Amino acid sequence: MPRHIAGLMPRFISCALILFAGLLGLGGCGGYGAPSQPPTSPASVTISPTSASVKAGTGTQNFTATVMNDYLSRGVTWALSGAGCSAATCGSLSNMTSSSVTYNAPSNPTTVTLTATSVNDTSKSSTATITVTAAAAAGAAAVSLTMTDTPPAGVTLLSFEVNVTGATLNPSNVDLLGGKGPIQIEVKQLETESAFLSTATVTPGTFTSLTLTFANPELTFKNDTGAALAGCAVGAVCEIKPTGTLTSTVNFPGSGIVIMANSPIGIQVDVNPDTILSATLGVDFSLAGAVSVQQLNMKPDGELDDLDDLRGTVQNLDTTNKKFTLHTADGDFPITTDSNTEFDFEACPANNFTCLQNNQVVEVDAKLMAGGMFLAKKIEFEDDAEDDELEGIVFKIDDATHFEMVVLDELRSVNNVNVGNPTVVTLSNPGFQVKADGLSVPSALQGGFEGATDTSQLLPGQMVEIRLTGPANPGPPVAVTSDRVRLRMTQFTANVKAGSIVSPNFSVDTLPALFTSAGITSIHVQTSSDTDFEGVSGVTALADGNTVSLRGLLFKNGALSPELVVKKVRKR
Repeated sequence: MPRHIAGLMPRFISCALILFAGLLGLGGCGGYGAPSQPPTSPASVTISPTSASVKAGTGTQNFTATVMNDYLSRGVTWALSGAGCSAATCGSLSNMTSSSVTYNAPSNPTTVTLTATSVNDTSKSSTATITVTAAAAAGAAAVSLTMTDTPPAGVTLLSFEVNVTGATLNPSNVDLLGGKGPIQIEVKQLETESAFLSTATVTPGTFTSLTLTFANPELTFKNDTGAALAGCAVGAVCEIKPTGTLTSTVNFPGSGIVIMANSPIGIQVDVNPDTILSATLGVDFSLAGAVSVQQLNMKPDGELDDLDDLRGTVQNLDTTNKKFTLHTADGDFPITTDSNTEFDFEACPANNFTCLQNNQVVEVDAKLMAGGMFLAKKIEFEDDAEDDELEGIVFKIDDATHFEMVVLDELRSVNNVNVGNPTVVTLSNPGFQVKADGLSVPSALQGGFEGATDTSQLLPGQMVEIRLTGPANPGPPVAVTSDRVRLRMTQFTANVKAGSIVSPNFSVDTLPALFTSAGITSIHVQTSSDTDFEGVSGVTALADGNTVSLRGLLFKNGALSPELVVKKVRKR
């Protein structure tokens, strides 16, 4: 054997022995651990939205799927099926990922089922029904439908939730919901805002009335009447499911509304809980004045209505066209931006569209434009990702670490919690934040709230958002623990206090009983250049006794009356 090879042999044998021993160790001595096994909790799949309506030929719809207990985050597979279609006649899927997909409609009307199936457990799946409707006739017009409310007097209404299941124009029975499933509306939040229902394509014509059908009304109220009401004790906060007539047909003024070819319009529905609710808290949507409608006047820029405080997660981010889908608990909104869109991303120096990322939580103030487009006025960063968060109105402070609120919104579905639930909140090392929404908040007010470590800066009537630290206890009442409280926009209706108007500010009294029962008889209102006025040009155009609906940030102000830094004033 050559000397240079012989010299290498001991080293080679030594290395081989070490390698062999290492392999033995991996096989039999525990040096190698198998991958951890999947969790024992069963997977579950949720698809959103669960129903959609798209136009044949050109219609598209984005869908997302969430898998709970998803080992290694493998997500789902997607599939299309239909009783009257197959292959391409059912449509197609694009932009497919393990958590999202875009459906593209076929050329002919049909009904399709989209199925999302867990990769880890193929026995777990969720479906969405897609109705493909006939393409719009030449000259048809887009009709957008929104809803607002006239606030109730008397009973302290904390939540009034109802589903809109139908909206048809008469004559011709034209469906304005376009096959969309039940739309859940929280009426109490519409004192200063509007909720979007749908945009439909309508053949030109004259229409004299609108028929609306509702379902599943649920009411949460504080009984300040002095006697038991609908089984609710005096002073208690109760949640009931009232019964009664759930259909309303309301006539348009004059001879009706005229829909002209290629001329988009908007229709606003105004529900009046004061008329709908009986003295014993039954409901009757058919009563005169319970529901009214009006055609929205289009602004010069094409805007039909404002849709503010839309909160959800960013999906399907399109950086080329500067648009995205805002996924909310109430459905998906395709958001478009332009050069006038404002951004509020404090941690992103660019503070523009490039700051947006998929799965971020943002709040959007949008314009509903003629034709049904949502154009963002402002986009504000909230969180890097979704948490279990609840938004609600505070109705009682129990002690330094406990308060009670009624849930009005969820960022995402939270087990054991529903909108309208009275909820006991326990604070655990909480942080307090103010979401200014572009308002100039006095530093003393903001510092006082954000410096709190307990309930000392909370008061009945405030709207707050809480982040949960664990599962909710179903109760009743529902009980949760929170480590963060954000002050959000409060809405209420009151009268301008006599002699209080000193521009740019004023005070209000004749407050809802939620305030007066806590000893609050007036609230000072602070306006600024950021305040939107509706029905009145500004503070100087208000008069003593005017009824106004207000939306803003409500602060404790020491020994003085509470202070409302107001975002919107709507003169009634």
